[in-house]
Amino acid sequence: MEAIVERGGARQLGISNRYALAQLDRLYRKAGVKPAVVQNRFHAKTGYDRDIRAFCRLHGVHYQSFWTLTANPGVLAHDALQSLAANYGRTPAQGFFRNLTQIDIIPLTGTSSQTHMRDDLAIFEFELTQSECDAVATLL
Repeated sequence: MEAIVERGGARQLGISNRYALAQLDRLYRKAGVKPAVVQNRFHAKTGYDRDIRAFCRLHGVHYQSFWTLTANPGVLAHDALQSLAANYGRTPAQGFFRNLTQIDIIPLTGTSSQTHMRDDLAIFEFELTQSECDAVATLL
């Protein structure tokens, strides 16, 4: 993979499904081409990858979440997120995704529905306050 980057066939490399910080650290130290993105399932069983996300922040690596909505029905149903969504006239999913983007998590989402695509992009039409982000952070 590094040879492909060196030949100009790719600009960046990323890694997915790395939940052990020691493995990610070892890969990062040994790689000639450092990973630009870590893409992981984002849910309570992994502690929302707090240690992985801290590593990414420290090393300038993007953290991308997937399975973000499906794995977190409790977060989406929580009163804090429900209230936040109501205050902005948005869905809980939009409030959650907006919060994630504001704390430098790139939520991966996919759909073939134009309505869902518009809803996903609409998260950039509003911004949460720091105290609102802090309230959601207590859920993660």
